[in-house]
Amino acid sequence: MTADLWHFLSGTPGDTPVATDGARVVSAGALRTAALSVADRLGPDEAPVFLYCEDAANFAAGLIGALCAGREVLLPGHAAPDYLREIGVHPAAFVSDLKGVEAIAVSAFDARPSGETFSPPEGRLGFFTSGSSGEPKLCRKMLRQLAAEVAVQRRLWGAPGGVVTGTVSHQHIYGLLFRVLWPLAAGVPFFSRQHETWEALAGCLDPGGVIVSSPAHLSRIPAALRLPHVPSAIFSSGGPLPLEAAARASAQFGVTPEEILGSTETGGVAWRRQTGKDIPWTALPEVDIRADEVGALAVRSPFTGHDGFLSMGDAVVIATDGRFTLNGRLDRIVKVEGKRVSLPRVEDALKDLPDIADAAAIDLPARQGALGAAVVLTAEGEETLAAMGRFRYSRHLRALLKARLEPMECPRFWRFVPRVPENAQGKRVAAEMRALFKSAELPQIDASDIDGERARFELRLQPELRWFEGHFPGQPILPGVAQLHIAALLAERTWGLVFDGRDMSRIKFKRVMQPEEHISLTLVKDGPRLDFQYSREGEVVASGTIRGHS
Repeated sequence: MTADLWHFLSGTPGDTPVATDGARVVSAGALRTAALSVADRLGPDEAPVFLYCEDAANFAAGLIGALCAGREVLLPGHAAPDYLREIGVHPAAFVSDLKGVEAIAVSAFDARPSGETFSPPEGRLGFFTSGSSGEPKLCRKMLRQLAAEVAVQRRLWGAPGGVVTGTVSHQHIYGLLFRVLWPLAAGVPFFSRQHETWEALAGCLDPGGVIVSSPAHLSRIPAALRLPHVPSAIFSSGGPLPLEAAARASAQFGVTPEEILGSTETGGVAWRRQTGKDIPWTALPEVDIRADEVGALAVRSPFTGHDGFLSMGDAVVIATDGRFTLNGRLDRIVKVEGKRVSLPRVEDALKDLPDIADAAAIDLPARQGALGAAVVLTAEGEETLAAMGRFRYSRHLRALLKARLEPMECPRFWRFVPRVPENAQGKRVAAEMRALFKSAELPQIDASDIDGERARFELRLQPELRWFEGHFPGQPILPGVAQLHIAALLAERTWGLVFDGRDMSRIKFKRVMQPEEHISLTLVKDGPRLDFQYSREGEVVASGTIRGHS
């Protein structure tokens, strides 16, 4: 089975294309040459090799080369410097295509094709995941386990109908299996660069191509995007795919995604195609499932490396036909942007910052599963918060975390609290934590003065306002529609006016409004007419007229 996975190393002509970056092609002969070069430079040693490459063709060459050198291959999840140091990466055993780092360099695109063929030996890989303790957890897999899973992929879906491209990283097991190993085993080229945007992916999709994506990306398909060709298949894994995202992909791309359930420890477990509501999961061939003693999904298969059942931590209901549905996580490992995130690990990183005395992290389903952090500051932290303001200070803390955590591990929403909420038993309750992060619709009213049909409000634009979410990432502003809504809502509360938004005039937005700014809002009612004016330090920043009815 492993020999079938690597057939292109010994049984494929050297000029056969195996990968492309859109401008260049890597042949089987070039990949073999690059792999042998890595093996020669590694030399005989029993120490494991760390492999991190941005390009999947270079990754494949580095992986094969390290296996040929008889080395175990460990795959960092990302390349933040502090994280690499934390897991023990050192230059003599680091294979990478990153620029400006000390490593054994690998480049499949620069390799000269040769006719030399070989078969790599059986080997072992290690994937770094988030363990329950908060430290990066190493999950080891024998190559034969991955080969068995690729054989099941081919059994279910055959060979890819065209070049395989995707939005997920090959450093993680799902991307490695679907973006690299499956096409290699099937003799179909893969696109070597990971796409960050759908527009970039659309620009290189070939007829019959396969898209390997995630719920995070499939939930953000631009409404106007159209692909140049109908893909032969779309795959999604890493977390539950919302039904509306599956429907949108089907409507825009002409293909309903194949959703894969699994984890690094278990490998692939089940699949489904969400053509309607409440579609259950079907176990993959060779996979046995059951509910364990606490009602969690437990899995046994040749992909796990264990003889017994492994619990996945998801509450499960198994139907009489063997298909099943999931009812949420039972532990503190959550999925953010399709990747496993350990909340204890995030909390440890927060508490290691000098300004933070205590912290708790929570996933926020109402905000697309992003993380929130409730933080208790030290005295020095309180002083810095007062000096910088909540918005800039939270961005400052997030920047400090980036050296240790992946972007999706860094909290997006922040609350600075005197203590982390706990119940009578001293437990942190998820519902109480999430209640801290409910969106605010109105700015904080510091003062108000209502005199007949004229009202003035002194407002603070707190960062928690829901209008700032996603508008715009990294530099939020209060959008014009929000300014109209706030004025209308305060007028309704003050005088009972109701606005339908159809009659507006003389609307002017002169300057952007940002988090933490103190703004004066003046409202003047004249029958059903409402004049509004926002000002800052005497300068008018927005004004206009809207009409409503009592």
